[in-house]
Amino acid sequence: MSFEILDKDLAGRIGKLRTRSGIIETPALFPVINPIKQVVTLNEISNIGFNQVITNAYLLRRHYGDLVKEVSIHKLLNWDKPIMTDSGAYQLLMYGKVDVSPEEILKYEIEIGTDIGVILDIPTQWGRPRNIVLLEVEETLRRARAALVKARMWDPDHKMLIVGPVQGGDKLGILSYSAEKIGELGFDIYAIGSPTTLLEEYDFSMIMRMIATVKARLPPGKPVHLFGAGHPLILPFAVAMGVDFFDSASYVLYARDDRIILRDRTVRLNEIKVDRIPCNCPVCRKYSVKELMSMNKAERERLLAIHNLYVLWEEIQEIKARIKEGTLWEYLEEKAGGDARVKSALLALRKGLRALLKVIPDESGRVRALHITSVESLYRPEIVRHVERLLNNYEPPQGCIVLVLPGELLDRPYIRDSIVYWLIDQLSTNNLLSKVHVVINNPVLGPIPYEISEIYPLSQHEYPEPIPGYLRLFSYHLLRKYLVKLRERGFTDIMVIMKENYGKIINELMNIGFKEVTILEAKSRQELYALIPWVIREIGNI
Repeated sequence: MSFEILDKDLAGRIGKLRTRSGIIETPALFPVINPIKQVVTLNEISNIGFNQVITNAYLLRRHYGDLVKEVSIHKLLNWDKPIMTDSGAYQLLMYGKVDVSPEEILKYEIEIGTDIGVILDIPTQWGRPRNIVLLEVEETLRRARAALVKARMWDPDHKMLIVGPVQGGDKLGILSYSAEKIGELGFDIYAIGSPTTLLEEYDFSMIMRMIATVKARLPPGKPVHLFGAGHPLILPFAVAMGVDFFDSASYVLYARDDRIILRDRTVRLNEIKVDRIPCNCPVCRKYSVKELMSMNKAERERLLAIHNLYVLWEEIQEIKARIKEGTLWEYLEEKAGGDARVKSALLALRKGLRALLKVIPDESGRVRALHITSVESLYRPEIVRHVERLLNNYEPPQGCIVLVLPGELLDRPYIRDSIVYWLIDQLSTNNLLSKVHVVINNPVLGPIPYEISEIYPLSQHEYPEPIPGYLRLFSYHLLRKYLVKLRERGFTDIMVIMKENYGKIINELMNIGFKEVTILEAKSRQELYALIPWVIREIGNI
């Protein structure tokens, strides 16, 4: 198995998975193919842009038996690109039993020429008692170990990639245990199982928690699949958490009920109040809503399924573009802006990403500016990483005086600002620089020591003006934390120049424990410039 990661943003990645039938570029969605009755032809699916599909080996075995082994799955479906097969676990989840053993279906998948085969695990049913779920996870792990042994016997050239499912559902402790244990076994691909109920209920927050739990335990270099996820509302969030593959029959299931997938919502055809669906796919360009409504059920279902596939394909392309541009976080904020359930996903994602900082690329070489537009923006990994380094790792220079300048009056990068440059020059000329630690309080990111002010993203960010109060409060909250650190390191005096007089903030600064606290106000660059000579004289007197 070869999985090459080409680009990253957050925990999301663009990669190439090599199979014997071709390369799959991630993130990728596998449309579910019904081997008995397919509404949209595979040729149409290919023309839309999909390079891979998933079908059900259990159903193939029941309906076609050895015929598929004789002709191969690719010839049966008339598809020469990668094919993934499920093993009957969905039927086990829905109906409680399947008339095939894990060994029989694994061997069948190998014999029919599947490119990616899923082992027959025990999917977690929602509402099951914890002790039962644990027993089922242990059985899945037993089957997983046995499957790898059998696969080496039946597929010595390793032509079929094998998927190891992680089960446990919303029992996050068991889910973590399952991910850790199956992650030790060396599967080609790992899959997160049984989120179907959550997807139907739009419980995106729990899905994010499940993904974060699993990703923290799996080998970081292996691709991860999320079963059953096929809606534009969840796809970018799952990718941002490190999911590479998806499969879904949503495109046809929604079409069967006259439901239309759009990039930011799902609507019923009869609820659309304009002449045409707001979409530019071939179906929506050709047919009006009235024309679609007047069609017979079968033809309308086929056309709506094609439309839904176009929307899903476009969403995957948008996610890839965002990863390459480094704007995936901004895209998530856009998605979350109009839907409370999606906003919950963003809130859960920011916690999950914090635990995954070790696998999220350090963007110190980037030049693209961050756009800080909301409270959620402050929890993006670049900012979280900066705050942790500042408070826990950064060693400030020796000295006894802290001088805090107002960032909103200075040009970035601060070290190149003319006022800062002049200040540092004057301190150096008067042999005072060794006494002073110069800090610029950025109005959204908080304290920035002037020595590190060129490091990403301390000078490469934008924020709205006038600055919202919640961003300014975050800034002063971090300033207070950093000043506490400096006080503990032996600094005795502080001089703070503020653009505006914030009484509550001033009181908090007074109570940190500095020997002397001087608060000054400068409403403009001119006023700040005029204060500098006085500041230098005062520093010289301390």
